[in-house]
Amino acid sequence: MAHDNYYIADQFTMLAKLMDINGENSFKSKSYSIAAFNIEKLPEQLHAIERKQIATLKGIGDSTAKKIIEILDTGKLKALEDMVDKTPPGVAEMLSIKGLGPKKIATVWKEMGIESIGELLYACNENRLTLFKGFGEKTQKNVQEAIEFYTRSQGNYLYAQVETHTINITDALVKKYSQSKVSLTGAFRRQLEIITELEWVTTIAPADLTAFFTQLGYKTENDLPEKMSYAGPENIMLSFHLTSDEGFNETLFKTSCSEDFLESWQQKFPDVSYNDIASENDIFLRAGIDVIHPALREKPGIIEKVQHKGATSLIQPADIRGIIHSHSTWSDGSDSIEQMAKAAIGAGLEY
Repeated sequence: MAHDNYYIADQFTMLAKLMDINGENSFKSKSYSIAAFNIEKLPEQLHAIERKQIATLKGIGDSTAKKIIEILDTGKLKALEDMVDKTPPGVAEMLSIKGLGPKKIATVWKEMGIESIGELLYACNENRLTLFKGFGEKTQKNVQEAIEFYTRSQGNYLYAQVETHTINITDALVKKYSQSKVSLTGAFRRQLEIITELEWVTTIAPADLTAFFTQLGYKTENDLPEKMSYAGPENIMLSFHLTSDEGFNETLFKTSCSEDFLESWQQKFPDVSYNDIASENDIFLRAGIDVIHPALREKPGIIEKVQHKGATSLIQPADIRGIIHSHSTWSDGSDSIEQMAKAAIGAGLEY
């Protein structure tokens, strides 16, 4: 497949931006940005030009020409792939947020230690961006609104944004189909920061599920023997893993793990039987280790840690004994220090 000039220019543009984010040679990154501009303005397609003539084009030097030929021949640019490997995916995704350029993203990543759009939104909500150079109150507000727009348009939501909606759906299904089993699973059950799909495990008949959601104005997106999915006005996919009473707990366990965690689990415990288990906890009992909470089933390393040191308890709201970051009327807060201190005492906090 011949790649057009716009595709080639995009490779150089992304390379320049990622180089700026990573603090690489600014002269080189600027030269790649200029190359992208020049490539877009070319009157003819690069794939139609003889390779040896590319370096003679206006605005295209020998170094840029070699990279163009690499893209034409392979469809890839190694320098870009190397830069992508150096950059956390969440940091690169920030380029999609209106108002965030490479320099600001570099500050967010390098100085604030933020590596995802979800973390960045939390920082905006906590008024932390204004503590750093280049982020005034107005800029922070614009970034917050841009992230919220972006996540909605992508069907991505913060956990807290979908929590009530998810619980309401679950309660409605449990009430209507009281003879069937229904349980939340997937990213929501693992309590991930960003939720792109809401998932359940259920024994409800597919026809009943479809009737239920059709009545609410949802459209069927997937109609598979083992999985049904529905899309509604909230722009987030609702998916149901279909199973039997006998396979319910096995399916619940496997869909409550990240792919990496489940792969590691199956390698470590290949002989664990899922037959005749009364609950998900029985799976851990048969494996001979403590129960690992769904919120911890993300990284494979937790399995070995629990094997050697036992289960780790999750922090609960009651465990929080104080607040270490707050803003009073001395800066941009809405309450005085005295008011904040009294509120903290009233909440039972220690400091």
